[in-house]
Amino acid sequence: MPPRVLILDASERSALAFIRSLGRRGIEVTAGDSSKLTTGQLSRYVRKRLLYPSPEESWSKFIKYMIKILSKDSYDMLIPVSEFTITIISYHKKELEDYTIVAAPDYNLYIKTYDKAKTIQHAQKHKIPHPKTYIPQDPSEVREIAKEIMYPVVIKPRRKTYWYNDKAKVLKVTQRNYADSPEDLIRKYDRILHENSELIDLNLIPMIQEYIPGPTYGYEALLNHGQIKAYFMHKRLAEYPTTGGASTLRESTYHPTIAKIGAYTLQTLKWHGLAMAEFKLDPRDRTPKLIEINGRPWGSIPLAITAGIDFPYLLYKMLTEGDIEPPQAYPLGIRQTWLIPGHLLWLYTNLTNNHNKIKTIKQFLKSLTYPDDIINIKDPLPTIGAIKVTIQLTIDVLKGKRKLSGELT
Repeated sequence: MPPRVLILDASERSALAFIRSLGRRGIEVTAGDSSKLTTGQLSRYVRKRLLYPSPEESWSKFIKYMIKILSKDSYDMLIPVSEFTITIISYHKKELEDYTIVAAPDYNLYIKTYDKAKTIQHAQKHKIPHPKTYIPQDPSEVREIAKEIMYPVVIKPRRKTYWYNDKAKVLKVTQRNYADSPEDLIRKYDRILHENSELIDLNLIPMIQEYIPGPTYGYEALLNHGQIKAYFMHKRLAEYPTTGGASTLRESTYHPTIAKIGAYTLQTLKWHGLAMAEFKLDPRDRTPKLIEINGRPWGSIPLAITAGIDFPYLLYKMLTEGDIEPPQAYPLGIRQTWLIPGHLLWLYTNLTNNHNKIKTIKQFLKSLTYPDDIINIKDPLPTIGAIKVTIQLTIDVLKGKRKLSGELT
């Protein structure tokens, strides 16, 4: 009987990458999500589909359902992918390990990446280069910070996703998070707090961080209790939101300084599992600055798989067998897109805001020749799921339920 895994968040492209990677190797995949017929659930590699309560709508209902399913059905591994599920699964990991292997970090480790203030504190402790950052404990401190910090700055949420009264809320970095003067910072900070006043009760008021110009790199790795077993690097070529979001076009690369600092960052955490450290290469001093750490599967993981670093299978093998042999080196210059809806939204934003529309269109048309995170002739149906998600996003935006960036209004 083949091993069975339960992969959550099947609407995510990173979950689809896990489904395809493990399914190709004969592992029986159950694809779970809080919506029906999502991108990953339509994959040819899915044996069974599971519909669970939305972790966004209720933390408690979601975890109760997961305990019920895992105690009833036999799975060799549970793999959460999104920040919604991995946060809850990590928090309840010890309880869930009574039923299966849980592919999530321990919560006391995960919190150091989930809470960006703790990430910065880790960087400060280990002398890892990072943007100058203020972590106010009270809103009254912002006026003093506004006088000291160099502009422009970013008002950065400590947690992109947080729960209040059992329900999740998402805060993304958009144009409203950037300030270029003391007055602008105070005004925008006050507005964000006014719209999200529960952050004061949760002691999670936003950080204020120096803006770092320059290109963005990702150092991605699989670690076995702090020992790097596989790594990959990409350079971000396009992103949505364009002010700092998920990559919609990227290429495989290698930068020795970023590789060294990235490895050191994750090793000093004594990380176990998958993680991606994101850096900005500051053109002012040529120093890579740590922006954040994703302590979960990242959205651009399909590029690593295309380049030969099959992180999903390597993680599965390490957690089931105890260790792995490091893979071969990967080729440089491999490019990959996330067309639906990511790169289409990038195109729309740039055509709306960019004066050089001809250059934007040329860049977009060229990107259509690269491999895609979702569109695959050998596994075509997930494309329909991606179109379904795009249509639903459009409807939500038109109805005023979401902003174009994806945030709930």
